[in-house]
Amino acid sequence: MSERERAYKYLLHLLSIRPRTEEEARRKLRGKGFSSEAIEDVIARAKEEKLLDDRLFARLYAEDRAFRRPRAKRLIEQELARKGIPSELVREAIDRALGEVEDADLAREALRRRLPALEGLPREAALRRAFSYLLRRGFPPGIAREVVQELLGSGGPEEGRDGNTGGLGD
Repeated sequence: MSERERAYKYLLHLLSIRPRTEEEARRKLRGKGFSSEAIEDVIARAKEEKLLDDRLFARLYAEDRAFRRPRAKRLIEQELARKGIPSELVREAIDRALGEVEDADLAREALRRRLPALEGLPREAALRRAFSYLLRRGFPPGIAREVVQELLGSGGPEEGRDGNTGGLGD
């Protein structure tokens, strides 16, 4: 079996596990020691056969991250860039997948899904965990604070007289 055939077979194996970007495929093939020529030939063949499509990958990834596992647009952009998607395709994918959806809406959805895990916790712990959860998903502190207060309510002993919620990034 030629090097190109081995490289192509390995790429098909990788793609059977999950979709990949062109850059991810290149990195994996390089890591297995295939020559640059073989890698580029295999990438070109896979693109021609529509097995590698960065534009489609970026759009589907953005949709998945926004609606199945909500996170901030900025974090989705960073994740796509790390996967080797060119910046113009990243912007296009975010625009197509999310359109006019605001980060605050994404944060609300993310926290709504997390609320069952916060039930039964002391109020202060629930507020702190909810806020931290949203920060880890890339939402700015202001949006995280606003959404936590909206969905978990305000008031109680954790909220000071000045209206600041204790521990929520004040």
